[in-house]
Amino acid sequence: MAGILLATPAAAQAQSSRANSAASYFARGSEWHARGEFDRAIDDYGIAITFDPSFAQAFFARTCARLSKEEVEAALADFNRAIELDPRHAAAYNNRGYARVAMGDCEGAFTDFNRAIKLDPLYASAYGSRGNLRFARGDFDGAIADHNRAIELSPRLAKNYNNRAIARHAKGDYEGALADYNQALGLNPRYAEVYANRGMLWLRLQKTPEADADFAQCVALKTDMKSSLEQCVNQLQAQIQTQIRTLCH
Repeated sequence: MAGILLATPAAAQAQSSRANSAASYFARGSEWHARGEFDRAIDDYGIAITFDPSFAQAFFARTCARLSKEEVEAALADFNRAIELDPRHAAAYNNRGYARVAMGDCEGAFTDFNRAIKLDPLYASAYGSRGNLRFARGDFDGAIADHNRAIELSPRLAKNYNNRAIARHAKGDYEGALADYNQALGLNPRYAEVYANRGMLWLRLQKTPEADADFAQCVALKTDMKSSLEQCVNQLQAQIQTQIRTLCH
């Protein structure tokens, strides 16, 4: 038996105790996280990591809490560590992609979204993430293709229809966009952002009463959207008037 180090009962018990402590703090952190108590969640995840520095899921969970607080740089560092510990963690790549977008690293984000999809070809959120990035880059067809796949994989998720509607709207497919906005609201009638988006489409179609009704519903659901919504509406109305004047001349 020379050269073989056997764990003593005391050492094994200590290791088991640390693992149990890490799991307990992680569980409590998850509860805080679910309640929106992100600071407390971050603290508990950190304690879990102290007990078990190889606890990949604790790093991943802490990154999500940090992203909720817009602590992007700290989140990115945690995502890197989570991926080092678990290189096949598709959700870690997907969420790191979000962090990279926030940091302005769109190429890195695109690589992460692709990696997430390669690891899990049935990961609907990763297709949605990549579709949103493609939309931001002006690739509307690519965005719609990704959102189509996200909808195939997760047909009951309202945001997938909203995302595709935005891309269709930008491409000029107003009928398709309207159908998607309607579908999104059918799945989630309290989705304030969809009312705002559909209202903008109604304005584009010069259907002011319908637009006003949607804007009112949006603000009723989320009063903090009123200012930004009014700004967007004013910009669109000015754009439409400019286009009308151009046509008239």
